[in-house]
This record gives sequence, C-alpha cells and structure tokens, in this order.
Amino acid sequence: MVTAVRTEETQRSGLIAINLAAIIFGTAALYGKLDISPFWIVMMRGTFASIAIAAVGLLRGGLGLFPTIAQLRGLLVTGILLAIHWVTFFLSVQLAGVAIATLTFAVFPLFTVLLVTMKARRRPSLLELGAGLAIILAVALLVDAKDSDAQLTGAIVGLGSALSFAVFGIKAQILTTQIQPLMVSLIQNLTVALCLTPTLVFNSHAPHTTTDWVCLMLLGVVTTAFMHQLYLFALKRLSATTCSGFIALEPVYAIVFAAIFFGEPLTLWVVVSAALIIGSSIVLLRAEQVTVVLD
Repeated sequence: MVTAVRTEETQRSGLIAINLAAIIFGTAALYGKLDISPFWIVMMRGTFASIAIAAVGLLRGGLGLFPTIAQLRGLLVTGILLAIHWVTFFLSVQLAGVAIATLTFAVFPLFTVLLVTMKARRRPSLLELGAGLAIILAVALLVDAKDSDAQLTGAIVGLGSALSFAVFGIKAQILTTQIQPLMVSLIQNLTVALCLTPTLVFNSHAPHTTTDWVCLMLLGVVTTAFMHQLYLFALKRLSATTCSGFIALEPVYAIVFAAIFFGEPLTLWVVVSAALIIGSSIVLLRAEQVTVVLD
C-alpha cells in the first residue's frame, strides 16, 4: 500500500515537472523577438547555460568523469549541431514569426524517423508514412503561395532547424548513455558559446540594454539549464515517450504566448496545422519511442 502511494506521488511529481518544463520550453521562441542577432542570442544562451550547469554540478559535488577523447569528439560534434539548430530556429522566428518557426521545428520527429529507418535499412511502416503525409500537408497549409518571401524563407530555415535537431538528438542520445547528463550539457553548451564567438564581429545587432541582458540570462539559466534539469527529473519518474509527448506541445504554448505578448495572429490555418503536426509528431514519438535530447 505504501509502495503504491509512493508510486502515485512519484508520477504526480514527474507530471508536474514535465508540464512546467513544457511551459518553460514554450517561452524559448519568444526570445527570438529581441532585436538581437540570432548569433548573439545563441552564444549568450550557451554561455549563461554553461555557467548555470557548472554551478549545479559544483553544488552536487561534481559533474562526473571527464569524457574520453572519442567521447569528447562526439560532444563537440553535437555541440556544433546544437548551435546550428538554435541559430536557425531563432532566425526562423525573426523571419516568419513564432507560429511558423515552432511548427516547422516540430517536424523533427519525422526527420528522426526517416534518418533512423535509413540507417537501419528498413522501410517506414504505414503508420509512419501516414504521419509523415499529415505533417507534409500541415506544412503546406501553414506556408501557402500567398505568404511573403520572408515567411517562406523562415519556414525553410525552420525545417533546417528541425533536421539539425533530429541529427543532434540521434547522436546525443548515444552519448547520454555513456556520460553523466550534466557533463554532456556543459560541454555542448560551452561548444555552442565558443564556436559562435568568432561570428560576433560580423553581427552588429548585439544586446545593448539591461533588458536585453536580463532576457538572455533568463534564456540561458531558466529556459535552458533549469528546464533541462526539470526534464531529467521527470524522465526518472515517467517514461521517455510520455515526456516526449508533453514536450511536443511546446508549439502550442509558444503560439499562445506570442499571441498574448506580441499580438501574433492566431489563424485557422495555424490551428489546423498545429493539430496535424503535433498529433502526428506524438504518434511518431510513441511509435519509435525516441528519447529526445532538448533546445
């Protein structure tokens, strides 16, 4: 009886954590509304996240064993992929708005399935094909011929963000089984910050107000480091599929927040596309039981 009560309490705390993580994750796209270059946004995100993760590690008594050379090489590659994903995501937000950026990014489960099936040299199942067709239809509805060039470009960049995240997730998933998650996150975020630092001399839209710096600190500390810890907390209490299903709702929160705070239009086509993409993504995540590593 006591075990059953503890199990219920464990699941309840996991559900609270994963819902809070999904809400925080949904705010990430809003930082793309800052009048700052995506390269600056992502570099500072990686910097502040690294500081926060290192602090958590010190408070816990360490980050775990330092990776081997081969593992470090893999972490550097995934860090570069994460930087590409974040830069293209925020660029998509600035070009096309939060709705198109988050919904095209939500296509990443389809790319994941395609990459996994290609690697395994197997044909996609009927369920995977059906979900894929639904996602393609949803993107077509989201970006029609009447869209501006900026929106169309933003959607294409958003799909690039989804593809880079799919590759990142597959490669990073292997590393998290070999290395402590905190160490993985620390090196990946440090790689993001370091590889983007040289690009800042070519980007004039730097943060220049106190509000800018506070927002970037919140993005790195709360939306990245703290959200990651919430996800890991939930993952220990719930299945990876359940956690992924909740995180897949990120575009819903992002679109609602963008409508409230920035007045972005919530059109019928956005709602229909969101339902198709999110529904199909959840189906793909459950079918493949892909453990997603989070932006």
